[in-house]
Amino acid sequence: MRNLNKLSAVDAAAAVAAKRISSVELVEACLAQINQREPTVGAWVCLDREQVLRDARECDAGPSRGPLHGVPVGVKDNIDTRDLPTEYGSRIYRGHRPQRDAACVNLARRAGGIIMGKTVTTEFAMFEPNKTANPHNLLHTPGGSSSGSAAAVADFHVPVAFGTQSAGSIIRPSAYCGVVGYKPTFNTFAPDGIKPIGASLDTLGVIVRSVGDLQLMWNVLQGQAARRLAALRQNPRIGLCRTPFWYEAAPEQCTALELAGARLANAGFVVEEIVLPGWFRTLNDLHARLMAYEVARNHVFEFDVARRDLLGKRTRAQFELGWSISPEEYLEGRAALHRARKDFGFFCEGFDAIMTPASPGEAPPIAGTGDPVFNSMWTLLGVPAVTLPVGVGPKGLPVGVQFVARTDDDLALLEVCRRMEVVFSDRFDCK
Repeated sequence: MRNLNKLSAVDAAAAVAAKRISSVELVEACLAQINQREPTVGAWVCLDREQVLRDARECDAGPSRGPLHGVPVGVKDNIDTRDLPTEYGSRIYRGHRPQRDAACVNLARRAGGIIMGKTVTTEFAMFEPNKTANPHNLLHTPGGSSSGSAAAVADFHVPVAFGTQSAGSIIRPSAYCGVVGYKPTFNTFAPDGIKPIGASLDTLGVIVRSVGDLQLMWNVLQGQAARRLAALRQNPRIGLCRTPFWYEAAPEQCTALELAGARLANAGFVVEEIVLPGWFRTLNDLHARLMAYEVARNHVFEFDVARRDLLGKRTRAQFELGWSISPEEYLEGRAALHRARKDFGFFCEGFDAIMTPASPGEAPPIAGTGDPVFNSMWTLLGVPAVTLPVGVGPKGLPVGVQFVARTDDDLALLEVCRRMEVVFSDRFDCK
């Protein structure tokens, strides 16, 4: 079996379990790819190659521990690991060593996964770019804040990596890098051991290359071996939603959404264009203010005058904005948030998924991380979201479409996305 590093997590785990390949062979193939590509892509903060190989040999020598047995996993560097530094993308935390693993890392290890290393995040998982480049074009951003995780999966360093999202930090990088990203319903996966940004928004998710791997990781992160897939109607009903921010979409993203809708309709899906309630156009601004308020109060230590000069300009600006917002304004915003979540639940009644842009278009130049304009609203609403790669833009970079669903309809969304993934197996030209 060749190109082991290109196997999906599901296929890799099955091959290891059947003894068709060893975990050592799989890890060595991933390390070889990292050795070749890491000097230019820059997806990793730290790797302990010797420890990873020891873990792989231990997997091969013992019985299966679970559905991830012998499979390497990337961990975003805002997630605590006991045996690797966790620096949160910040100079303030250089060499920081947590005392224990985050819950998601523990669950991955318990399922037999091998922690390959720590992937690059932007500073405190916000907007300050870090070293990672888009593996499709090194002059372009992989997005943020799950920069390294998206790049590592897209460039075949690992089949799966953890990401987090408080605005658009899983969905947008996945779209830019041409992989599959999943932000679950708010509070679906345990946040223990993840440095907080905003208590109303922070969500742990995963980045992979196939929807089947999302279903696998859902089971892993719920601490169970398997779960029956959700039942769907024969012709799933999809709402095509341009959102109030359609004017921000580049031509390639407009084309991607329209062609994706047409292709789904031709494949037997029922596709209906829908328009969100008018007041939803205020939700991105609401998201920005709630996030800034919570960010500032979660980073009092870092914003202290003794450490303030170590912060990037974008990070510092977020803290300053947060401290300019009063508790009264924050509580008014929380009330609007609760109303929006309730209204959206009624709005998408009867739809199996809502399709919407995943990003403004192709990945922009590497100086920034891109705009979460098509992500923030869905994060604020707390609903599950999946991005699927569907096309290629005029610069030869990936273009994705995002699918969202009602709160806690995650398993149904994953199943409908699994069906749609087949429809998009041939990427279309979005020029």
